[in-house]
Formats: sequence, C-alpha cells, structure tokens
Amino acid sequence: MKIIFIRHGEPNYRELEERSYTGFGIDLAPLSEKGRQQAQELCKNPLFGSADILVSSAVTRALETAFYVSCATGLPLRVEPLLHEWQVYETGIENFETARCLFLENKGELLPNSPVQYETAVEMKSRFLECMAKYRKHQTVVVVAHRMLMRQFVPNETIDFCQVIECEIEI
Repeated sequence: MKIIFIRHGEPNYRELEERSYTGFGIDLAPLSEKGRQQAQELCKNPLFGSADILVSSAVTRALETAFYVSCATGLPLRVEPLLHEWQVYETGIENFETARCLFLENKGELLPNSPVQYETAVEMKSRFLECMAKYRKHQTVVVVAHRMLMRQFVPNETIDFCQVIECEIEI
C-alpha cells in the first residue's frame, strides 16, 4: 500500500499548560495560527490527487490538520484512535524528554532497567499496521499522524510540521 504520511501542523499548548493538563490532556491542543497556515498551504500538494482516503489520528492537532486536507481535496476522512502519539507512561515534560532520549539511544527498545516506561518501536509499528489493516482495499492512503509514529516507517530523523512523506508499506 502507498502511504502518504503527513505530520500534523504546529500545535499551541499554551492554554492547556496554563491549566496544568498532562498526559493525554495535552493531546487536546489545537493548531497554532502558524499551524493552521501550514495546514492550509499543505492542501496544495499534488500528491493528494492520487489518494483514495484520508485517515487521521484522533489527537486534536492531527484531526484539525486532516480537516483542512479533507475540505480542500474532498477525500473522505476516517478518524483512527490507534494512530495516536507515541506513549510515555509517566507524566511530565522531564519524563517525556528522558524517554525520547532513551528511545533514540536504544534504537526503539525499552531496556529492563529503564527509569521511564514507554512504547517501543515494535509496539508502535504493530499498532499502526493493525490500524491500517482495514484499509487494505485502498491503493493510496493519506495518513495524518505524529513524528515518532512516522519515524518507524521512514528514515527521516527530523520530520517538520506538515511535512509530506511517501512510502510503500506491506499491510
């Protein structure tokens, strides 16, 4: 299956941080003004003309990005909760940064003595493939998701907001 990955636009966490939201509460953050502009500009990408369907993470920043693409292209939009952001099982920005460093340092594995628990690369890939199995009948699928999930399928270490990356994945 051809996957056209899109990383969501730039989010604005300010209001949620001011109210001390943590964990999945942070996933309620909408796009920033710049993120909305990125998403609107993204809609001009000619690759979307070859797609059959648009599938998005249920996380607000991804869903808002997908909304712009769906409106501009007419692609039917499906929301998939399993396309959520990479999971770190302890809350707090310090724990997230520690987990991210450990994840990268250990090439996606979780060592038994890890001070922070997180979702492994294998678990993320499995979650994605399980989710996408229901779209097997489609030749080309646009997927709006998150950097850590996308990195399990594309070699890019840095994936910018609203960056588009094509790849073939055996589903």
